Amino acid sequence: MIPYFPAEGGQYRPSLGLKVLQPADWIEIDSNFAAEIAEKKHLLDVNRNGVFLALPDSEAGQAELIETLSAHLLAHHADRYSPTSEGLRVAATGETVQPDPARPLTAAASLVQEDVLLLQPSPEGHRLVAGLLGFPTRWRLADKMGKALAGIHEPVPGYADRLSRQMDRLFAGLTPDRLLWRLNFSLLDDPALHQPGGHNDPNAGRGLNADNIGDELWFRVERQTLRLLPKTETTVFTVRIHQARLRDVVTTPERARDLAAAIDGMSEGMRRYKSIPGFEAPLKAWLAGVADS
Repeated sequence: MIPYFPAEGGQYRPSLGLKVLQPADWIEIDSNFAAEIAEKKHLLDVNRNGVFLALPDSEAGQAELIETLSAHLLAHHADRYSPTSEGLRVAATGETVQPDPARPLTAAASLVQEDVLLLQPSPEGHRLVAGLLGFPTRWRLADKMGKALAGIHEPVPGYADRLSRQMDRLFAGLTPDRLLWRLNFSLLDDPALHQPGGHNDPNAGRGLNADNIGDELWFRVERQTLRLLPKTETTVFTVRIHQARLRDVVTTPERARDLAAAIDGMSEGMRRYKSIPGFEAPLKAWLAGVADS
């Protein structure tokens, strides 16, 4: 069972939906820690440029992020991390992590389950300058690197008209003592954590039917946070993935009705963007069965 159900209430609005986050709750750690850390390190080994990219002169922001992250882990997860003369020791893996000065952000792959993206102010707005992205939900780091917020979100239906100005104002108004968070969900026919492609796929889930969709479709939640680092004025965007089979998430009639209503509330463009049309009919049939049970 995953800890979040963003479809609760049955409404889907293209909005930021940000809430204040207590600093102690910035990073989440669960029983999947060791497996996900191993997967990220494997991805760095076999596909470094697909998982980590950084622009020149972003090293100071990367270093401040690792410094801030390490202090947070020692303060709020002291049972899992300990300082040594060589770096930060991770109890779950037995590894001592010492950041590479040339690319400090890569240390995050050994420290936390979250993916970490760094944005910095520019004349065009806040621009993506570095990223450690092991578990993307249908996007590629190389496609976004160096772009400002508007360019990053250009493919998202409704962003330019409804959210672009809000997002620019939000980033400009962030302060170091005020962390924010939000949730987003997707429905995927593949349980892989590393999914760099798949938006607007009309064939997604074509093999699913009302009998197997509960087992074969995955409910995937992105827990996203924003935090401003004071020294370098770098904004940290973290993404933590939670996912489970649909039948293990939609366990009550209320949840079935809420998810069906949330999908109905999406624009046609958003449903296509999330690659829902290929399995929408069997999904709704399955949800209707749970709702009536």
